[in-house]
Amino acid sequence: MKIGMKVYYDLQTGNVIVITPESAGVVVETTREQDFKLYQALADKVPESVGMIQLEHGAYMLDRAEGGMIARVDLATLEPLFDYPPKGDEEPQPPAVSFTSQISELAAENGRMQGENNELKQAVAELSLVLAAVMGGGE
Repeated sequence: MKIGMKVYYDLQTGNVIVITPESAGVVVETTREQDFKLYQALADKVPESVGMIQLEHGAYMLDRAEGGMIARVDLATLEPLFDYPPKGDEEPQPPAVSFTSQISELAAENGRMQGENNELKQAVAELSLVLAAVMGGGE
């Protein structure tokens, strides 16, 4: 069995309170109530003030490989926002959408643009045929 991370966050701010580790093998998934007993940071909270998102096992591997850590949850989309270590002389950045989400959005945009490109090619081909007919090739 594979169990993904659970991200517990403050419902008012989106700030992460606890991230449970992912696990695989002979494991049993804990309940929300069990997590509130297991993790001191949760035990100190009123359960109604805490949200939780369950991630798929292996989710955001690219982000974690790049040193990204989930810092907050976007309260509008319920997507994790990552802090990445600054590179070189770079200034620390505020939490950002994951690389994984950015790649997915770019792939979707690329697919949409390829579809539009194909439509434009078809329109140009049709216009070429019309122009050929008008210019005397359609006799």
